[in-house]
Amino acid sequence: MTERKVFRAALVGMGLLLFLALSAICLYAWMKHAGWETLRRKQEALPEGMVLGETSEDMGQREEPETRESQEPLKDGMLRYRGKTYSYKEDVLTFLCMGIDKSGEAEASKDLHRGGQADALFLAVMDPGEKKISVIGINRDTMVELFVYDGDGNYLGREMGQIALQHAYGDGMEESCERTVEAVSNLFYGIPVHGYLAMNMDAIIPINDAVGGVDVVIGEGDENIEITSGNKRLYRAGWKAGETVHLEGVEAYSFVRNRDMYAPHSAEQRLERQKRYLEAFAAQAKKAVAQDLTLPAKLYGEILPYMVTDISASEAVYLATQAASYTFARENLYSLQGEIRMGEQFEEFYPDETALYELILQVFYEEE
Repeated sequence: MTERKVFRAALVGMGLLLFLALSAICLYAWMKHAGWETLRRKQEALPEGMVLGETSEDMGQREEPETRESQEPLKDGMLRYRGKTYSYKEDVLTFLCMGIDKSGEAEASKDLHRGGQADALFLAVMDPGEKKISVIGINRDTMVELFVYDGDGNYLGREMGQIALQHAYGDGMEESCERTVEAVSNLFYGIPVHGYLAMNMDAIIPINDAVGGVDVVIGEGDENIEITSGNKRLYRAGWKAGETVHLEGVEAYSFVRNRDMYAPHSAEQRLERQKRYLEAFAAQAKKAVAQDLTLPAKLYGEILPYMVTDISASEAVYLATQAASYTFARENLYSLQGEIRMGEQFEEFYPDETALYELILQVFYEEE
């Protein structure tokens, strides 16, 4: 081949690479725009439950009739609490993230009582007005009214139980997720949930490793976490409280998932550990996305077999790119306040209703 032909072939090759790169950028930009459009259509109005709660006797906030009559009527999306007026932030986007105690790829369960329990439950709230992300951790033992079904899927009614069980009353797929979303929304006075993502716990491994691993500080009680792969015990971690550990692979999986279920308050302790991991992961993911803007789309495709979600690929791309420019700090990580009691067999967590109501006001509302 002559030198001229070689040069011409090189130009053609460079042109092709440039075309592919531009195509990828255009596709990415289109997905980002399409994601925003679909998410915008999902946004809803004020949760009715918050309005009903503002004068409840349980809150201790009942106003005298003459006081209420002398006040100006509230507009949609507004409420009064302790003499102050609040407006619901209608542009917030709220997502329920669930970690399911199953391994392998997500698949429907033939036994409608074995859809898997939601061992990790987090509400992620994106606030465009303040450019921040808030995360509310929900104790898996939180007692709520569950929607109960028999093995054939027939509705039997409601009964009190740990919120983690709601996911198990379903097929382990969309049905289980939708029922859990409803239970969480009811717990939070009808707060709209704009999307859900449920992952089998071992999906943590590819997510963690895709961002280069995560550095976490070991807390009291974390020193001897069992490192496991699936149901196989490998070794005890042997970490020291206060030291920083770089988590990759099964160590990240074990750090987030494992607990001694017979130890008192182990679910609450694991939730605090998960919150520490989330804070560290968010910082590392931010760096990784800044280096590779296509990472969210790649990761979405990689973990798709392990998860059930109603968040589309275009929505995921939009959310990831937005999240990269938002702040996510320790003060925006919340847990429900309440009391842990021992039930007939397992621990039960009863949230403080006043504290929960005020947390919702803090995260989802702004004072007028």
